[in-house]
Amino acid sequence: MGGGPAGLAAGLHLARAGYRVLLAERRGLGGQARSLGRIENYPGFPSGIDAGRLMDLWIRQARRWGLRTRRAEVRRIRRGQGRFDLGLDSGRPLAARAVVYCPGAAFRELGLPEERRFWGKGVFHEAGPRPALWRGRVVAVVGGGEAAAHQALALARHARRVYHICRGDGVKAHRLLVRRLRNSARIIRILGAAVGGLRGGRRLEAVEVVSRRGRLRLEVDALFVLVGKVPAALPFPARRPPPGFFAAGDAVAGPHRQVAIAAGSGMQAAMDAAAFLERNN
Repeated sequence: MGGGPAGLAAGLHLARAGYRVLLAERRGLGGQARSLGRIENYPGFPSGIDAGRLMDLWIRQARRWGLRTRRAEVRRIRRGQGRFDLGLDSGRPLAARAVVYCPGAAFRELGLPEERRFWGKGVFHEAGPRPALWRGRVVAVVGGGEAAAHQALALARHARRVYHICRGDGVKAHRLLVRRLRNSARIIRILGAAVGGLRGGRRLEAVEVVSRRGRLRLEVDALFVLVGKVPAALPFPARRPPPGFFAAGDAVAGPHRQVAIAAGSGMQAAMDAAAFLERNN
């Protein structure tokens, strides 16, 4: 379950080991990793690699070993007699001897009353859509972590202006990202501030920012809300899952979320699943 780095790595390993594997992903294969832009810290690529390109390589490799994929959301997981019964939002239910659960994590909402009205209409709770879509426009990013820093830098390569709104007095990111943010002529940092309101008709038109200096209205075409992630809930207790159920990726990773970490987590869960299947053959 889940077609991000953890799910793809798990599916690749199990398919290569000779098991019949179906990967269910409700959106697009590659997950949130696909929209990260250029990844510079993934081992094996000295000059970095485009995130979408990296995910495409993973998908091709996994399918080469026979991994089957289906665009579907798993709505229900129940442990039966020696198997799991999974209900999908499309198609007939599935039965599986083991499940590797990689649902990822979602960015938090701001909690504003008008926030959901602008979902997909100027307000995005993800690192995307593709930065090049905002060429020549004015956009804003809210968040004080590395995800927000990466998104602001990616947008600055195309947008006319990027407002980076951060609640704290600085960005919690490594020094390279902080230096790039400071050196970008297109990024305007607004520190010690929070988004207090969203304005517009059919689409977002402006963001109201509240800080110690008062209120400020920013005319923007889009707002990217990257204020921290909430791991997806597990269908079974994390400490005592039923036999044959294994969780991996951002849902269990803790604060350290990187593509390489997710891949390793998925691979480890797949190896545990293979060991379980061998013991219960």
